[in-house]
Amino acid sequence: MSQPHRRAVPRTVTDVLLWLLAADVAAAHLPDPDRPDRCANLRCTREAYPCPPARDAQRACRAATRPTLLARGRAQVITPVAATAARFVGWFRSTRPSTTPSHLPAPPPPHHRPIPSPRAA
Repeated sequence: MSQPHRRAVPRTVTDVLLWLLAADVAAAHLPDPDRPDRCANLRCTREAYPCPPARDAQRACRAATRPTLLARGRAQVITPVAATAARFVGWFRSTRPSTTPSHLPAPPPPHHRPIPSPRAA
């Protein structure tokens, strides 16, 4: 059995399986033609429309659809260079010899842990 909505998935849908399931539930829980304030599905007898399954299906359709973009292009984030560089001070050890100017004191040598030697028992 082919259902019409299965051939017409909108381009903005990001989760097709969720959208198809939500479309099936929404199609099964429509308002009653005689009483538009009630759900026509037999499982929702005496439930006000939109019933909980219909509300969940609408929420799932929104979750499965990509929101519309309001702006195009790239966002520009301005961060002070000094503040960014200060965050990483002391994180890395240089692999190249330091070219410290002669008027500055030399940095202290790195501390090395002694490697424990295996002991005879």
